[in-house]
Amino acid sequence: MTAASLSAQQYFFGNPFIRNFSTDEFAGGIQSWGIVQDNREVLYVANNFGMLEFDGSLWTNYPMQRGTKVRSVHTSSNGRIYIGSQADFGYFEPDGVGKLEYHSLLDSIPEEYRRFDEVWRIYEIGGKVYFCTFKYLYAFQPGKPLQVIVPGNPLEFSFKVNEQLYALEWNVGLSVLEGNRLRLLPGGEFFANRQIASVLPYGGKQLIVFTINDGIYLYDGNKATALPMANQAALQETIINQAVMLKDGTFALGTQNDGLYLMNKNGEVLLHLTRRDGIHDNTVHALYQDVHGNLWLALNNGLSMVELSSPFSRIDATTGVSGSGYAAYQQDEKLYIGTNSGLYRSDRAGAYRGFSLVPNSNGQVYQLRGFGDLLLMGHHKGPYIVDNAMASLLYAGKGAWDFVPVPGKPGFYIVGSYDGISLVEAVNGRLRLVRKYGGFEESSRVLSFDGSGTLWMAHGYKGIFKISFDDSYGRITKTRFYNSKDGLPSDLLVNMELIRNQLVFPAMYGIYRYDPQRDRFVKDEEFSSYFREGEHLVEMEEDLLGNIYFISNQRVGRLSFDKFGKPSIEDRLFQTIRDRLNDDLSYIRVLDLNNVLFGAKDGFVHYNAGKQKVMHPFNTQLTQVISTSQEVDSLLFSERVVSEEATYELPYELNSLRFAYASSFFESPEKTQYQYLLENFDKSWSEWTGKTEKEYTNLSEGDYVFRVRSRNVYGTTSESKSFAFKVHPPFYRSRIAFFAYIVAGFFLLGTFFHQVDKRFKREKNRLMRDQERRLSEKESEVLEVTKLNEQEILRLRHEKQQSEIDHMNRELTSSTFHLINKNELLNTVKQDLQGIIRKSERPSHGDELKRIIRNIEQNITSDADWNQFELHFNHVHGDFTNRLQGKYPNLTPQEIKLSTYLRLNLTTKEIAQLLNISVRGVEIGRYRLRKRLELDRSENLTDFMLKF
Repeated sequence: MTAASLSAQQYFFGNPFIRNFSTDEFAGGIQSWGIVQDNREVLYVANNFGMLEFDGSLWTNYPMQRGTKVRSVHTSSNGRIYIGSQADFGYFEPDGVGKLEYHSLLDSIPEEYRRFDEVWRIYEIGGKVYFCTFKYLYAFQPGKPLQVIVPGNPLEFSFKVNEQLYALEWNVGLSVLEGNRLRLLPGGEFFANRQIASVLPYGGKQLIVFTINDGIYLYDGNKATALPMANQAALQETIINQAVMLKDGTFALGTQNDGLYLMNKNGEVLLHLTRRDGIHDNTVHALYQDVHGNLWLALNNGLSMVELSSPFSRIDATTGVSGSGYAAYQQDEKLYIGTNSGLYRSDRAGAYRGFSLVPNSNGQVYQLRGFGDLLLMGHHKGPYIVDNAMASLLYAGKGAWDFVPVPGKPGFYIVGSYDGISLVEAVNGRLRLVRKYGGFEESSRVLSFDGSGTLWMAHGYKGIFKISFDDSYGRITKTRFYNSKDGLPSDLLVNMELIRNQLVFPAMYGIYRYDPQRDRFVKDEEFSSYFREGEHLVEMEEDLLGNIYFISNQRVGRLSFDKFGKPSIEDRLFQTIRDRLNDDLSYIRVLDLNNVLFGAKDGFVHYNAGKQKVMHPFNTQLTQVISTSQEVDSLLFSERVVSEEATYELPYELNSLRFAYASSFFESPEKTQYQYLLENFDKSWSEWTGKTEKEYTNLSEGDYVFRVRSRNVYGTTSESKSFAFKVHPPFYRSRIAFFAYIVAGFFLLGTFFHQVDKRFKREKNRLMRDQERRLSEKESEVLEVTKLNEQEILRLRHEKQQSEIDHMNRELTSSTFHLINKNELLNTVKQDLQGIIRKSERPSHGDELKRIIRNIEQNITSDADWNQFELHFNHVHGDFTNRLQGKYPNLTPQEIKLSTYLRLNLTTKEIAQLLNISVRGVEIGRYRLRKRLELDRSENLTDFMLKF
């Protein structure tokens, strides 16, 4: 195999990643005719509906005033975007705020040369811009009259090569522009009747000429010869619309009906992409490679971006593979890959883009292992052998996970299955089941022998099993189980990998190894230190140079070691594929030093380790500064007119702003993140976010600088873009306003003092009048106060009298109760004496006691106490007894006493004590008193006395 052929085969392994844009995304017509970038890396597309602009985030359509289709587009270093359309051409230029405005050059053309069809090509050479039609060539230089170059014959397409303009004159040949005329090249007549799609440099002074449908030729300045092609038949029936030279020296060909071709200088086809392979349409009108190496296709229906610069490619449905990737194996320049749909095979060594399903392999494939010229396959239906592109089931049983060769016993394999392990033997190029081991029925997916011949099995949901056999592998002699009790950090998510010919055990936290002296697992501090704290390694695979590819719960990457053994991890590059990988059973297969396969949700992702991803600097554009202060948002500035050295003045009325920004890195734009900072407002940079706008409202007056930067999927950060602006204070806080405030203040102060003086005089007169009035009022107030004092004295006297009355009332009550107690005591003594008399046997003692009793009765019935009591009572109760006798003269003294005691609200018992009668006597007295007073039966006698 030649070096050139090997280069052709290795250009792409599978298909490159492609991003398609439909008309719904860019809001344009289905057909596009040209693509360019300006110095800001913004993309412009010539489209049926106008000129499209793509800043990496948003598409903007600039329609033509006459509604014509834009056929060509060119960007100039002066910021103008030149476009060619139907019967018109001109340029877009930013206005004062940076919004693009179209300026037609049609009026600059002399009247007799204004009739032309379409402008298919635009080139800039030596400060002149050439608009190329099939009738005339127009040369425009800003500030000078437009020149018209009139060829002697009808023209086909024109081309720019090495700062020279070439054109195909029909029936004449390939010519070069010299001054204002076309000169036929020596031997150029060869192309007189061959339509040319593109003319490109080919090393030295040679040109490579791509005709539309007559082949590809080399022109050396004198003659044209056909380019020798190893597979010319591939392009024989192809119509070429345009060809461009890529940055790596290869050529990209856009065709009318067969998609995209990539070929090298030897004419070998490196890559062929059609709609089946993922591009949006098979008709490619134009091609453009952007500054980051992506190839853009202007299609008959939509746009496509092919990531040619990426070291990653895909093996998926576009290559004939269906399902998620689980296993892969390269054997004799054939590639086998297993998915959940079956086993697929490709015989296109190195390129591997055409896969077909291996018969009898339908279903879930778990593992592939080489077996001489044959292939062993772990499958959901059981263990299979693949021979002559046919899969055959070895023996019936439950699903098989993997095959591991038995050390020291050539031709013997341990098969791990859903329900344990089995031993198989190779006999005459075939495998036969020797035995199914009993006593061990664990699902055995991850198996490996160590150097001593012991079989280890990692169970992701339990732990680690160590299995020992007898010398003939006839039976299992011992099984030892290890989990978190034996040094592992947990029972779950324990894996097993063979790295550097030693078994290591990635666990939930850290990487462990088995310590046979202690019969337990210990953390491998060296290996664990290569990775982050708490990082869980899901899958690891080592290549021949000792590089370790890995998938963890946090990232995907490659661990490498320099010649001194210093480790380094490359993970930024792999960020672009992380979301594509199979998250069921992660899988990595190193095919050779340059080719690594990762199991993906859709097929496989291929990594070309020999292809360096050049990280070109990329831009962050501050695309728009918009005022949101009014009801309708308005554009203040766009990046086209924003200078980072200038400070933009904004009135206070425009103190609410929205900043829109974008990144010129077009790969995985959904993973591009942005960070912003408004100096003098934000304290620090914001968190990374996928949003492409930031709004600030009601900013105070002051100086601000808005900064924004972006970070692409590979973790590379762009330079920040800044916009400095100053918000002026509102008019009422401006310098003029403060000066006006000072002048007005002095005027108001003078007016104030004048008014104060006038007011002082008025006040003086008024005060004199008021003083006289107040003296008069004071006299009246003195009299009033005197009167009030007299009333207060009277009130105090009354209160004193009332206090004396209350005191007397309390004394009266006390005296009454004293009298009651005295009478009660005397009655008690009298009763006791009467009892003694009845019991006494000596008459003389009885007479003496009777005399004492009479004295007691006289004391009880004595009126002296009553008179004293009545005197005090009438004084307190408003002469009650006299008023009662006056109204009821027929009342007896006894009834007067009863009325008095009722007035004091005494009980019947207390009244009986005072009157020296029985309780029954009091009740009779009350009855007679009611009749004397002529009270109704419903009236209460006591209430009557209290109210009298």
